[in-house]
Amino acid sequence: MRSRVKVICRGIVQGIGFRPFVYQIAIKLGLTGFVRNQGDAGVLIVAEGLKKVLLKFVASLKFDKPYLAKYEDYQVTWSSFQDEFSIFEIQKSSKRKIGGVSYLPPDISICEKCLSDMKNRKDYRFKYPFTSCAICGPRYTTITKLPYDRPNTTMIDFPFCESCSKEYNDPLDRRHHAQTTCCIRCGPILSLHNKNGEKLELQNIFKEISKLISEGNIIVIKGIGGTHLACSVNNDETILKLRTRKGKRKYKPFAIISSSIIDVKKYAKINTSEEEIITSHRRPVVLLEKKEPFPLSKWIAPKLFNVGVMLPYSGIHSLILDEIKDPALILTSANPSEIPMYIDNDEILENAGELADYFLLHNRRIFQRADDSVVRYANDNPVLIRRSRGWVPEPVKLPFNLGKFSSLGVGPLLTSTGAIAKTNRCFPTQFIGNVDTLETLAFLEAAINHMTSLLDVNSYDSIGSDLHPNLLSTRLAEKYKKEYDAQLFRIQHHHAHAVALMLDNKVPKKEEIISIIADGVGYGSDGKIWGGEIFHNSYTEFKRIGHLEEQPMIGGDRATFYPIRMVVGILSKRFSENELSDLLLNNYPNSLPGGENEIQVVLSQLNKGINVFNTTSTGRILAASSALLKSCYERTYEGEPAIILEALARKGRLGKIGFDLPERNSGIINTTSMLYQAYEHLISNEQPADIALAIHLYLANQFADSAIDYALSNSIKKIGFTGGVAYNDIITRQIAKKVNAANLEFLQHKSLPCGDGGISSGQAIIAALKAKD
Repeated sequence: MRSRVKVICRGIVQGIGFRPFVYQIAIKLGLTGFVRNQGDAGVLIVAEGLKKVLLKFVASLKFDKPYLAKYEDYQVTWSSFQDEFSIFEIQKSSKRKIGGVSYLPPDISICEKCLSDMKNRKDYRFKYPFTSCAICGPRYTTITKLPYDRPNTTMIDFPFCESCSKEYNDPLDRRHHAQTTCCIRCGPILSLHNKNGEKLELQNIFKEISKLISEGNIIVIKGIGGTHLACSVNNDETILKLRTRKGKRKYKPFAIISSSIIDVKKYAKINTSEEEIITSHRRPVVLLEKKEPFPLSKWIAPKLFNVGVMLPYSGIHSLILDEIKDPALILTSANPSEIPMYIDNDEILENAGELADYFLLHNRRIFQRADDSVVRYANDNPVLIRRSRGWVPEPVKLPFNLGKFSSLGVGPLLTSTGAIAKTNRCFPTQFIGNVDTLETLAFLEAAINHMTSLLDVNSYDSIGSDLHPNLLSTRLAEKYKKEYDAQLFRIQHHHAHAVALMLDNKVPKKEEIISIIADGVGYGSDGKIWGGEIFHNSYTEFKRIGHLEEQPMIGGDRATFYPIRMVVGILSKRFSENELSDLLLNNYPNSLPGGENEIQVVLSQLNKGINVFNTTSTGRILAASSALLKSCYERTYEGEPAIILEALARKGRLGKIGFDLPERNSGIINTTSMLYQAYEHLISNEQPADIALAIHLYLANQFADSAIDYALSNSIKKIGFTGGVAYNDIITRQIAKKVNAANLEFLQHKSLPCGDGGISSGQAIIAALKAKD
């Protein structure tokens, strides 16, 4: 009996070799019909043949799909045989839409077959750095609009040569309908330029780059979705020069790239889970524990126990690394601090001349920049520090459906993203950075607009922004409010964190949880600076049931850069002004850049209450502890004192030091007593590492005990941990241990960053649900 079947596939089904896969199965089974890309990133399949054969076809589509394909919806409709087709074909893409939610895959790292082609002297793609196929290469960073066809990508500038055209049009070739495929005869080309912009004529550009790097030069490398600065991992002088040129990079760690796991193991420890993710098609930077002694320059990641490592995800990186003798290269974004990564050739040559000595460029446009994603393991689980290349534009699935509602979150101030919530998905943009300049604000707006276009969102019903009234992102939210006549909701920072955690763990819509939110700063509902919070919350409401003790920030924001100011404020509750003066002058004379004069200014500010603000920030407590233990007196990058404190605590001996536990007062966690006891241990010549570990465990236990007591008293089954401090393995592991021991479920991030990169998703969801209600 003959029949007809229509299959609608939604999800990641364009840009991953799906149509050739469908075609090959249909031809093998002797079916007729077609497969076609639709205008909203879905795929439509219609096939005719014997019913029993069609059943095999449908089963194969479902279970044998390409490894990158992901079905969000798989709809099969049967009807009577119509004898409409004589062959099975891949039809030209349609602008028509099939509805539902589909989306492109992210940029995909170069596959092993393409690497093999590049290294095969007999292949006409030998050493061609832009080699790709239907299952690898750029996607998100090259597409300009849907459907995903070559004319709708930046590859429109590169018409096929005869050989590439033949492969592209051959349904049995692995480059069939590979939109970024090309070769040396028809594709983008690399060129090396000096600081004056003059092109250098070279026989082997990769050998020359290796030579220049070995001589101590810094090289701009324009890659697939962004531009990097590269230099030696062993030349201290060059690395320090790079730090100076980048600005605000005195100690901030650099990522490094190696050609293989074999090379990685020369300088870092890597376990099976870490190896699995670093070699995946996403190819993120993964924070790995350094080997001791660390054989590379100490200036790559000063004072830290780990180092960010990635493997090559493009032919460009792979071919350069083939010529490098060292086990790795430094690879960091090509931009001054606080400015988005440069991606346009003219812009690179004009603005990056102060950063680099030479420029490796190519003539393919990057339509959307995407920084490297960064992953760290905490409590034995991978958590995203930065969600960008390799992930975006993949969504996070929601545990409920918003129906026809579309909602936008514009993010906070730091390490920001935007996010779009639609039906039962939330789509974060790529990493934007700190939205504190007009350049990053423009980048945020461009990223949101591009994602809006790809998702075919015509209007927003609701918009979520931060509660803080003076953020640039709030200005953007107000602009969108007017443009779309949408409802605008100002959302408390830590509630957005908590909701991002809930949707990341598929918490049902009506369920409530206990959220521990620990970070550096967030504008509180009372107008104060929050950052060490325990909430009883749902998706739309929260109750602040506990928090760290309020502590004075002497000098306001300056206390975040020089944490000894926090130490003074906290210990002032136990010491007189004269005692504090003696303590600082005798034990911490170099803790402030102004020396003794600034110490006296700090004490005067505290005494007179000038420019002193209270905060419950966990970040400030960890930073104060770091300064107290003389680990870090100056914050030169976000989270530095706390990160260095964790590195110190890892060397501590468990149980060597404990703190007396003061009674909790109305949910307030005492941090004055903790810091005072830490100081007493320090002047008693206890080991700083032991004290650092005790501080971590004290905070973790206090947070966990408060949350557990409330949860058990109120029949709440789930306790989660989020915020930037949730990257800390010691604190996360201890909270999880205590929550699990209480027979409660511990929630940890899976697909969204713990830090502020997840805020926009929380904002979008809260705004949508409040607007709907």
